[in-house]
Amino acid sequence: MTYTELEKYLKENSNKKFADFSKTLSNSEYISIGVKNPVLREFIKKHKDDQNLELEDSVLGIYLEIDFIYFGLALVRQKTLTDQLSFLETNIKKAKSWAITDCVQTYLKKSSFDEYLIFYKKLYNSKYTFDRRFCYVFGLKHWKNPRILEIFPFLTHNEEYMVMMAEAWLLATIAIAFPDEVFEYLKSISDTTLKLKTISKMCDSFRIDEKTKERFKTLRKK
Repeated sequence: MTYTELEKYLKENSNKKFADFSKTLSNSEYISIGVKNPVLREFIKKHKDDQNLELEDSVLGIYLEIDFIYFGLALVRQKTLTDQLSFLETNIKKAKSWAITDCVQTYLKKSSFDEYLIFYKKLYNSKYTFDRRFCYVFGLKHWKNPRILEIFPFLTHNEEYMVMMAEAWLLATIAIAFPDEVFEYLKSISDTTLKLKTISKMCDSFRIDEKTKERFKTLRKK
């Protein structure tokens, strides 16, 4: 399948109602063709070894589904995690929506914490929004590991909503396993927005008990 044929295929399998919904949800500059994620994932699985579908032919930054397939295929075609992370280090900055960073990370091969930390330190302070968001989304794979607490000294204030929300998401998830450590961290920071968003996400979690939630709510008053 060529790139032109791919674009035609997606438009033939589009749904206008879902396109409108997806456009609102993705909160981005992308045009949504209106193809659901299961269809895109099945396409990636089917065309993993399709030599006619060359990634270099992809026109990025226009269609959400095209970029999703581009990143998904690129990752499944890499032989090692090192190759995958090298690709992302160079290319994830091209993403224009959380829908790319949050979904394609599922294609990553299993990583050690050291591999994650090296990647995190390279990009957590990048000038590119979705470089930084991906650092926190990737961290969700290691939330149970006590070493995840090692990133706390590197957490930074992020003005961009998409980055700050991913940071809060990761902190709220870490709090499932390490509530005391997250509590002390939130108590120590001056970033009120990050503190409140983290607590809000914790309160939405079914994996955190009510007693712990009430404890964290006291930080809202400080």
